[in-house]
Amino acid sequence: MSGDGGLAAIILAAGVGKRFGGELADRPKGLLEVGGESLLARLLRQLRAAGVARATVVVGHGGDRIVEALGGDGGTPDLEFVRNPDYRRGAILSLWCARERLSGPALVMDADVWGPDEMIARLVRSPHASCFLLDGRSEPSGEEQMLMVRDGRVLDIARRPRGEWDLLGESIGFLKLSGDAARTLRDLLRTRVERGEVDLEHEEVYPDLMKRVAIGFERADDLDWTEVDFPGDLERARSFAARTGHAS
Repeated sequence: MSGDGGLAAIILAAGVGKRFGGELADRPKGLLEVGGESLLARLLRQLRAAGVARATVVVGHGGDRIVEALGGDGGTPDLEFVRNPDYRRGAILSLWCARERLSGPALVMDADVWGPDEMIARLVRSPHASCFLLDGRSEPSGEEQMLMVRDGRVLDIARRPRGEWDLLGESIGFLKLSGDAARTLRDLLRTRVERGEVDLEHEEVYPDLMKRVAIGFERADDLDWTEVDFPGDLERARSFAARTGHAS
């Protein structure tokens, strides 16, 4: 069904959105709407357009609302939901809950990202078996997950740049993994969880992955996108949508 050799998406949508503040109330951030379309519905539509037919959405906060909004029990065998009962702890647990989906080629995606269709298409069609989307326009403020690149390979990710690098850019929040890389990540997650290291962001496991797997990148400097962490980010996404004249 998929034209990408079996690539499947894992969308992490379990968080409570603490940084967004009271305006979110009890609504899951992935159900915020831009141009009449929720962030999650948009991602799923864009994935299908890029040839990725299978998606797993990890839910926690407001999980029932997400399931209902996206189609009850999934609506299709290619859309499934996994629940993270400990969603108030680190996002590493959300990815761990979806570990069975890390048995083959996969996309790991944050649910709270708005961008054009080309963004996901660019990642899916990249010649790199494993790669990030990188925006080189961003300057680190301590909020962004920054990617450190040397000799064409992503070697580290952190909120504060460290080490030696020849290119620095923000991670958009999407990572494509080959089957081997996905299985390696699953093993690394298992080690952390078994040690009780469950209050980590999932990105904190990625540096160990980069030591074992070559991960490239695709640049997205030319694309209008935003992670929706704060109310101002939502307004930014809506301004991008209004500028294009439609939701896509």
